[in-house]
Amino acid sequence: MPTSIGTRLRYTLDRDSDLYKSVYNQCTAVERINSQAIANQNTLIYILINLRFLQRLCSSFDADHAPSG
Repeated sequence: MPTSIGTRLRYTLDRDSDLYKSVYNQCTAVERINSQAIANQNTLIYILINLRFLQRLCSSFDADHAPSG
């Protein structure tokens, strides 16, 4: 058996205990929530980039088609 503390702890965990299962379920729930948050953040970033592009495009169009005189 490996001698590092972390490895020994992993080997000696009672993965059938109710406490372990409860903590494991909480950890996986947090991981799922974080994963969704990252996906939503990326979506928001792309929406903002596209909105900024449309804003520049509209400004350029308005400047090109402004009445002269």
